[in-house]
Amino acid sequence: MKTRWMVIAAVVLAVGGMAWAAENAAKAIMTAAPSRFVNPFVVGGKWYRANLHTHTTLSDGDVNLPVRVKQYRDKGYQVLAVTDHEKTNNVAGYSDKDFLLINGMETHPACPGAEIPYHFVCLNIPNGLTFAKEVNAPERIRRVKASGGEIIFAHPYWSGHTTREMLAVDGYIGIEVYNGEFRHTGKGYNSVQWDQLLNTGKIIPAVANDDLHESARIGEAWTMIKAKELTAEAVMNALRNGRCYASCGPTIDDFRIEAGQAAVKCSPVVEICFMGQNEFSYNVTGDRDHLITSAVCKLPPEIRYVRAEVVDANGKHAWTNVIEVKDALSERLNKK
Repeated sequence: MKTRWMVIAAVVLAVGGMAWAAENAAKAIMTAAPSRFVNPFVVGGKWYRANLHTHTTLSDGDVNLPVRVKQYRDKGYQVLAVTDHEKTNNVAGYSDKDFLLINGMETHPACPGAEIPYHFVCLNIPNGLTFAKEVNAPERIRRVKASGGEIIFAHPYWSGHTTREMLAVDGYIGIEVYNGEFRHTGKGYNSVQWDQLLNTGKIIPAVANDDLHESARIGEAWTMIKAKELTAEAVMNALRNGRCYASCGPTIDDFRIEAGQAAVKCSPVVEICFMGQNEFSYNVTGDRDHLITSAVCKLPPEIRYVRAEVVDANGKHAWTNVIEVKDALSERLNKK
């Protein structure tokens, strides 16, 4: 792991005008830690449907907060994060035993050397948190985490961010593998960017979000979160630990490693793909007349991690989070 991060740091250090990025990369070498992931399909809890990227008329959305909350409740979501551009909301009074509203913000620090700034979705932050325009990305991440919040890296494909630029900052806990807003521009899928990060050894969860601005597009994506209870603390802990999966259509019922094989069960789909580092992938396919609901993949001995992706007959995807093979083996041995 140390050698891999040293290579990453060397690439970052070679880029002029990115002193803070080089400092962050150096810290990553020293602080890289074992995965904190927990496979949600092997632990207790309850599944909650969430959208973690939402806009209102406080920034560039088409309806105000009360209407937006009602829209998501009516759609069957149990968790909603309101994330207006550079502004927070007063979310008091909207949550109850069946619905959780999380305060957030979408913030846009400069990405040195890039035309488009970073887009960070900040979650579980206090009302009134603000950033001056000149505050850089690492400092914004630090302040969000100091306030008890966390950051998701939003739509890197649409933003045009390279792997180098994504590795130049540290501290975000997940990436949008799918963004419903930019599906309509052809740049909603970010699985390549996620895979590139995973391949460097940066193992982070993936989420799928509406990034809702226009009410007509509500419900195009969701993140299923497995938490102990419907509270901000429990939901945020689940996200930190990868106890979730992302979808814009299919349901994933199970995903695990047993006896050297990865196995997935899901709603009827036409394709199930297992993905690992470098060139590793394995597909099982059906068709519209012969849909499949499960698949098994024998894992090669050198595989470090595996994830599954499924595609239904309408072309809609769902993504499991990563299982690190060594962690799966340790869990199995500890149960004996």
